[in-house]
Amino acid sequence: MKWKQKVDETAEKIYDLIKSEKYNVEIQVPKKSEKFVQIKAKRPTNHTKKWLSKNR
Repeated sequence: MKWKQKVDETAEKIYDLIKSEKYNVEIQVPKKSEKFVQIKAKRPTNHTKKWLSKNR
């Protein structure tokens, strides 16, 4: 797969996540080798609720 195709597919996936409004998507230009895109769930799922209560 060529780089242009990979970039296009990634951009489409990020666009779909933003449109669905299930996740907060933050896109930043990194200074060094930081993460470019951060995706966080807007509300906790049942799995994360259980995990958090177990590990507190």
